[in-house]
Formats: sequence, C-alpha cells, structure tokens
Amino acid sequence: MDEVLAESGTGKSQLYHYFDDRQDLAVAVLHHQFDLVMGAQPALRDVACDDLGRWREEVLRAHRASGLGTCPLGVFVGQADHDPVLGATLIELFARWQDAIAGLVARAQQAGRVRAAVDVDSAGRALLAALQGGTILAHLHRDPEPLARALADAIKLLSETP
Repeated sequence: MDEVLAESGTGKSQLYHYFDDRQDLAVAVLHHQFDLVMGAQPALRDVACDDLGRWREEVLRAHRASGLGTCPLGVFVGQADHDPVLGATLIELFARWQDAIAGLVARAQQAGRVRAAVDVDSAGRALLAALQGGTILAHLHRDPEPLARALADAIKLLSETP
C-alpha cells in the first residue's frame, strides 16, 4: 500500500476512505480493467449489433493500441492463484465477458450469420478462448496475426456448415 500511496500521491486517509485494504484495492483494479476491456468492445453492449466481424475488429484495434500487450484482465490470472477473493472476482468477470460474447453470438444467430445449431454459450466460451490464446501468441510473436487468425477461424466455424 505504501508503494500505491507513493505512486498516486495520495494520503493514507484518502486511500483508506475508498479501500479497506490491499485486497479491496486489487478487486477495484480488476473491475477497472474489466471496464476497459468491455469499453474497447462496444459491439458486445450494442443490442443492435449482430456482426461478429465488427467485434473482431474492435478486439484487434484494442490489441494494436496496447502495443501488442497481454490481456488487461488475463494478466492477473496467475497473480490470483493464492487469493480466493481475487480468484472469484476474476471468474465472475470472465463469466460476464463470456456471456456478453454469447449474447453477440445469439444476435448473430437470429440474424442468420451463425448456424442455428450452434450452442451460443459454447460459442461464447470458444471465442473468449480464441481471444485469450490468440492474444498470448500475438504478444509472444510481437505480431497481431495469431490473434486475427484465431478469431477469424473461430468465427468462420460458427457460420460454416459442418
């Protein structure tokens, strides 16, 4: 907390007015990161949007803007291994993200852009997994192509007849 105080230039009383302890601050950081992630993907919140390609482009744009960094939320996964509150918070935030993606898949399905037989919850999970894995590979290779390809391939599988 002393490092946070030094970096932020705030006093202890001000910090502890908003946060009870280090864990409370960490939970707030996770929620802030989630808000940033969702803010960069407006297609997920746009109830009129049924275009998975638009969402893909939003993800790629945000990834490029980050300098091909890691996921702003996923980067915390290993750090929450020994803290059940932080772990539960990450589980809840990733579930909300997955549900938002599934909602977009459902809208795309209703518009005929996704096969009727596709389970939207499974598709939401698969697209989030493609995003996370693609982000790691893009970061590793310092090239957005692995993320672009992972998302394009996953989206293609939802619309093609098996």
